[in-house]
Amino acid sequence: MKLRIQHRTAHTYERPVSFSDHALFLRPLNSHLRHVTHFEVKTTPASRQRWVRDAYGNLVLRCNFGLLESQELSFDTMTEIEVGEDNPFDFILDAYATGYPFSYREPDLTALRPYVGTQPAKGAGRVLDWFYTAVPNPMQHADVVQFLSDLNAAVAREIDYVRRDEEGIQDPDTTLQLGSGSCRDMAVLFIAITRQIGFAARFCSGYLYDPPVEGSGEHLYNRAVGSMHAWAEVYLPGAGWKGFDPTNGILANGFFIPCGVSHDPKAVDPIQGSFFAKDSVASTMEVSLEIERIDE
Repeated sequence: MKLRIQHRTAHTYERPVSFSDHALFLRPLNSHLRHVTHFEVKTTPASRQRWVRDAYGNLVLRCNFGLLESQELSFDTMTEIEVGEDNPFDFILDAYATGYPFSYREPDLTALRPYVGTQPAKGAGRVLDWFYTAVPNPMQHADVVQFLSDLNAAVAREIDYVRRDEEGIQDPDTTLQLGSGSCRDMAVLFIAITRQIGFAARFCSGYLYDPPVEGSGEHLYNRAVGSMHAWAEVYLPGAGWKGFDPTNGILANGFFIPCGVSHDPKAVDPIQGSFFAKDSVASTMEVSLEIERIDE
């Protein structure tokens, strides 16, 4: 299928300000099932643009505004992408990694070190206590995919989704204490748990195509229609990086379109940059996002 993604982010300031370079993690990552056929970004004010491939293989568009000052900063992105069908269970694991626990082998382990860490990260000291009560057979499981699916489903079941438009991510302990969080908060909770129990996991930011159900207009999975989505990926030997969406308790299929992956969620914030002013300046932000199928 072929999709068109139209994404606008607009900031308005109470008086003219100047801007640093802005880095955009908005271009979908190509794969054997995803092919970007068109991508463009129009900015206000106008910018000089250049592409950079970062340390994680993400394609980053850097926009330079020079010395221009403006009361508006907007990014209008239009993407067309061809997406193939993806059965999330269509893979074969290496024999040593079919059950839990297992240990990564070289040379995978060398490449995966940034994504593993059995010691609790700051703000993630309570996650294992929760894990032991929420997941069946937490110490040993014959089917590693079912084990991770159980954890994925437990986060979706026990944590209420709330849309949070403010910047930043809750630490996992706060998400557990509140019993609620955004998609990025739930992904970070899932990652904190999987790392502490021996898996390599990374954060994924991108788009989720979830057409409304015919006749109802409701969406099954995209709870924050008009916003980008976040989920997690776990490295499984023989299968590679496999996506788990704890917001919905499902494995990622072809409708999940990643734009940035990293061991650190802050590294793939969709739009990164600053503005400069002599004094404090109030600002507002508006975001719109529309994803439509264009091959029907």
